[in-house]
Amino acid sequence: MSKIFLCGDPHGEFSHILSAIDQWHPDAVLILGDLTPPQSLDVIFKSVRDTKTKIYWIPGNHDTDTDLIYDRLWRSSFARNNLHGRVQDICGVKVAGLGGVFRGQIWMPPNLPLFSSPSLFIRKIGKSGMWRGGLPRRHRSTIFYSVYEKLRECKADILITHEAPSMHAKGFEAIDDLAISLGAKMIIHAHQHESRCYLPQKGLKCRGIGLRGIIDLEGNIIVPAQVDPRELQEKIQKQVKLPFPGVRRTPASKFRRLTKNRFGRLQRREWSPVSKNKGRKS
Repeated sequence: MSKIFLCGDPHGEFSHILSAIDQWHPDAVLILGDLTPPQSLDVIFKSVRDTKTKIYWIPGNHDTDTDLIYDRLWRSSFARNNLHGRVQDICGVKVAGLGGVFRGQIWMPPNLPLFSSPSLFIRKIGKSGMWRGGLPRRHRSTIFYSVYEKLRECKADILITHEAPSMHAKGFEAIDDLAISLGAKMIIHAHQHESRCYLPQKGLKCRGIGLRGIIDLEGNIIVPAQVDPRELQEKIQKQVKLPFPGVRRTPASKFRRLTKNRFGRLQRREWSPVSKNKGRKS
């Protein structure tokens, strides 16, 4: 049986992917966006060229952050293995790819698109807003409705995306609809840096791959995902609570606190600290 590995956002780190290839010898590796490679993909995957493993990818929102990052992807020989906006037969599995993210300047579902195609947006911005004679670099990782609609006309077994479907709190129903139109039974996404196995909805199975995590098509964990430092910081901040919810720190001479009155309601009282003897009855 063919082995297909799927990788969450590498964000510039590829050693775990190379180690997994060396150990397990998969038939194909699919990277689900935000590669941000420190070198050209030709250099990073030089050792893989003479193996049976094929490398495929879709772009993430950070893959168009700089000219250098863009060129390391789109000007490498692996540019032809970009699955964004198309279906590829990989080891007998039809894989549809939708890279990039939704952006309000172009299209933010469930709203109607402001610019349905790259050509319409280029016409709006004019030559002064172009990058290398075409679409601005940032929007080369933006999902355009024209690409989405063309992909809907295809058929596939699974859909890989950077954005999350509606099963995720920050996901989009447009991703669900695309999978249903494709006839796909599974969605696998990255971007949110969370490893998740969702309950099936709308006849769709869905997996989320965390930061630098690797799984196979059956959902087996090949490389555990890493904790996103930003998420860890947020969790720590949530755990460090003030004595009373909603209280802000103010100077010691005057501050607020919340107390309960005899009816159990929260009542604000403003006061200043006093000496131990002041106000006492003699």
